[in-house]
Amino acid sequence: MKMKRYIIACLLAGSGALMTSCGDYLDIVPDNVISLEEIFKTRKGAEEFLNTAYATLPREWDPTDGCAAICDEMDFPWAEYEENSINEGGMSPSKGWRQKWGGYYKAIRTAATFISHIDMCQDVNITDKLKAQYKAEARFLRAFYYSELVRRFGGIIILDHSIDANDYSALTNQPRETFENSVEWVCNELTEAARDLPPVCSASDVGRATDAACYAVMARLRITAASPLFNTDSPVLPDYNTTHYYGNYDKNRWKLAADACRFIMEQRSQYYGLDMTNETGADPDSWENYYRRFLGRYFIVGKESIWISYEKKEWDYVKIPWLNRSAGGWNWVNPTYELAKEYEMLNGKLPEEPESGYDFNDPGKNRDPRFKATISYPGAQYDAYGFKPWQGGSASHLQSQKTGMCLQKYIDPLFNDALGLPRNLRKNINHLFRYNEILLIYAEAMNEFSGPTTDVYKAINDIRARVGMPDLPTGLNQDQMREKIQHERRVELAFEDFRFFDVRRWRIGEKVLNGHLHGYDVTKGEKGGFYTLVTVGDPMVFEKKHYLYPLSTKEILMNPALEQNPGWPKLSTK
Repeated sequence: MKMKRYIIACLLAGSGALMTSCGDYLDIVPDNVISLEEIFKTRKGAEEFLNTAYATLPREWDPTDGCAAICDEMDFPWAEYEENSINEGGMSPSKGWRQKWGGYYKAIRTAATFISHIDMCQDVNITDKLKAQYKAEARFLRAFYYSELVRRFGGIIILDHSIDANDYSALTNQPRETFENSVEWVCNELTEAARDLPPVCSASDVGRATDAACYAVMARLRITAASPLFNTDSPVLPDYNTTHYYGNYDKNRWKLAADACRFIMEQRSQYYGLDMTNETGADPDSWENYYRRFLGRYFIVGKESIWISYEKKEWDYVKIPWLNRSAGGWNWVNPTYELAKEYEMLNGKLPEEPESGYDFNDPGKNRDPRFKATISYPGAQYDAYGFKPWQGGSASHLQSQKTGMCLQKYIDPLFNDALGLPRNLRKNINHLFRYNEILLIYAEAMNEFSGPTTDVYKAINDIRARVGMPDLPTGLNQDQMREKIQHERRVELAFEDFRFFDVRRWRIGEKVLNGHLHGYDVTKGEKGGFYTLVTVGDPMVFEKKHYLYPLSTKEILMNPALEQNPGWPKLSTK
């Protein structure tokens, strides 16, 4: 019985912890450790174990958990934080900064263990049908975490079974699969999982896996795999091999991404779509109607939400650190002028285009409604606070205010901590997949596969119409449409953890992530020079090796079969 007691603490450790610390637990088992056999005796125990596999889901709204702080969307004001080091080229295999390798493999092993043990549950309250659904949820989660690793590292180690606690060889001697095999394995798993999952969650099960979520994950991975970083015969570095990219270009890979979208757009259209209603009382094409999709106070499970999770209330997390100083927040998120200038005028022109009507001293006038919903800009006024970031203004704070702007997305404009109101404890909505992403993936994939067809135009124009923006100009060629789609992704999905990955898969990192970011001159008064464009912080540094994450030195030392990604030293102590 001693060796059959699979220690949960060991199971849930990362691969490094599994090999360096769990051996002792297996030799001497404390009496109070719960075995898997005991956990899976009851439906409650099985469900709680499955829920642990959901616990590692990313927080797309959190710039310091996601990747908004290490691209050109924002400047992080505190020099001691690792985000700034990464932006300046300081990522290193020895640091292991947010690599997710260990954390996601921990969740993968949890899911695999659930899959291999759920059938032993003999609780009369759990039917065979429910077991099949739960097993499909675990397969889905395992595939999702694998897909996130592929986006970061390329080819991965695939563990399609639970790990024997007495046999570490599966972790210490296993090489990575090819990039192609990794992508296909994940997509096949998602296809199989979808067969036993419902098309939509009930109100009491919001956040659980559905067949639509399976195809959403597949679409995101397929569009990544079809993109220039991976779908090419000309790699960014000469020592790329089939672990890191396909090694050839295949136009049909774009179609595979579009096909995954079609499942949701066509076969699940009764459940999912753009929400064009006006249920909250806001003008349908206003900034208010857009931002309310991200706040628990207004949120109802609607057609746009394909897969979500609710965030915990702890620490008022996105309300205080991200809130601007005028409202009693800390202003940790400083959107850049590079992002701000991407929001069009209401006439569809970019601010820098001739006859756009843009006023640099009144940046919010006649702008895309998503601008005010996403960024607190100089002079912006919300229900409970305004934003005056210039010297002497209510939001002025030279230590934290760097660009003259602040995050507004995810922030409740009715909440003002500076007025002594009770702390906002509403949960934020973690949108893992929204329907707008499906339309954007579909438009991009179809434009690359067959050019700017009517379907491509419709997908983008529907997103724009939802906020009252004009249709795209007609007669665009493929290259022009590609630029429009990339622009639309940037403004529609800002601060949702996409930009970091987009600049890599599009292979534009060297172009947009080198040099200084910009903002307003926060050292000056409103009438004394604030409205002057200045550089912010130290220059960003992006090299070809940065297109893929490095594997940590610790992982390579423990697994001789694990090869470092191109451009990174295999063993590094720096």
